[in-house]
Amino acid sequence: MGIKSLRIIAVAGLVAGVVLALAPAANAATPRHGNGPDRVIGHGGVNAQQSSNWSGYAETGSGFTSATANWTVPSVSASSGSTYSSAWVGIDGDGNSNLIQTGTESDYSGGRAHYDAWWEILPAAETVITGITVHPGDSFTGSVAKVSGTTWKITLRDNTTGKSFSSNKTYRGPGASVEYIQEAPQVGGSIAKIAHFSTFSFSGLTVNGHGPALKSADEILLVQNGVTYSTPSAPNSGGNGFSVSYTG
Repeated sequence: MGIKSLRIIAVAGLVAGVVLALAPAANAATPRHGNGPDRVIGHGGVNAQQSSNWSGYAETGSGFTSATANWTVPSVSASSGSTYSSAWVGIDGDGNSNLIQTGTESDYSGGRAHYDAWWEILPAAETVITGITVHPGDSFTGSVAKVSGTTWKITLRDNTTGKSFSSNKTYRGPGASVEYIQEAPQVGGSIAKIAHFSTFSFSGLTVNGHGPALKSADEILLVQNGVTYSTPSAPNSGGNGFSVSYTG
């Protein structure tokens, strides 16, 4: 992606999921993950993109058949209202309504923090991975990879605890984009306010078995109501990692 004129990408096919909290809260709302960015423009005259639901890096093209990322689950600070955030790796969703992804959730709702692991294939609902109990600071590795035909494997591993999930799923998306994203998911039909998350890093990124060679032109800033809330760093020297900071 480079500098682009204003374009609108419909946030379609967003679907319901379930939040699994470390400590249950009866009034915890349900985050929904989806495609985007919902709005992409040149930001500040530089080669950066702007979105109200995504921050991180995304590359568009064709023939994307696998993606992997490592990240550390960020903690979230208390907020006066409910706030939400999701860290994930996926294929498709930038410019199309398809998306296969897996990641972790870091939310603050009902007076407490909530963390969970999940996978999702639009337009089906998010599935929480109940066999993995997520704690802030845990090291995770997530991947989505085409096996053959329409069979894809989704894998998510908590490297800190050794718990993991792996399952083959049917997916028919075009393989037209790859993403490493910190997201403000949709809650109650609207994009949620991003949670105040601790700075964390994506590392060891791959696409089709190789480093993605990230460029500053691939960067996406999360901006809500004119405020830049989530900002990725410049790519590391290998182009296969970056950090994400809450800047609101």
